[in-house]
Amino acid sequence: MQRSTGNKPIEIQFEDLPSTGDAIIDCRSIEEYEVSHLDNSIHIPLQQLSLLQDAFPYTKEDTFYVYCRTGNRSSTFVTYLRSIGYKNCQSIAGGYKRWGNSSTC
Repeated sequence: MQRSTGNKPIEIQFEDLPSTGDAIIDCRSIEEYEVSHLDNSIHIPLQQLSLLQDAFPYTKEDTFYVYCRTGNRSSTFVTYLRSIGYKNCQSIAGGYKRWGNSSTC
């Protein structure tokens, strides 16, 4: 069962991502990001999220998606952002480990 907060569930399946070009954040470590990542993603490691709160690149109204290796860190990332008012963000379920090889990287 998907956890939800507000109107959108916390998680979205990779195959359900809209093709509208909404922003994607990779919250893995720099080492993981350098090995491979989605071409259109930006890198914001979970460990640096609280430090970047004032310089976060999206507004509370923007829609964006977050992924990590298995979905745990991205779920934490999204849960934290939702708690401070970012209601249009979702974690990509399963993480890069599940769907990374089948996506455009």
